[in-house]
Amino acid sequence: MKVTRVEIIFSQALEEDFMQEFADHKVGKRYTKLNNVMGAGWSNPRLGDSVWPQLNMMFIIYCDNEEADTIKLIVKKLREKYIGEGIACFISESDEV
Repeated sequence: MKVTRVEIIFSQALEEDFMQEFADHKVGKRYTKLNNVMGAGWSNPRLGDSVWPQLNMMFIIYCDNEEADTIKLIVKKLREKYIGEGIACFISESDEV
């Protein structure tokens, strides 16, 4: 069965905002959450050390295309609200076996 995989990587400071948006739009009910995610993207690195003390989080959500479209809108909304925070979103097709 084909499903859509949505990966969202964002600053830990935004977790509450994402969870509230997911609840308000009734999406992201089934997810995998990874805490203390380190990395460097287009914003400041998040490495959890003395130089770059912040960390990211990551959600992995498998859903249908309609739910993925709603999640894309949430990501866009939060990117506009938190311009200085890094929010990455990747969407791909997956096979459930």
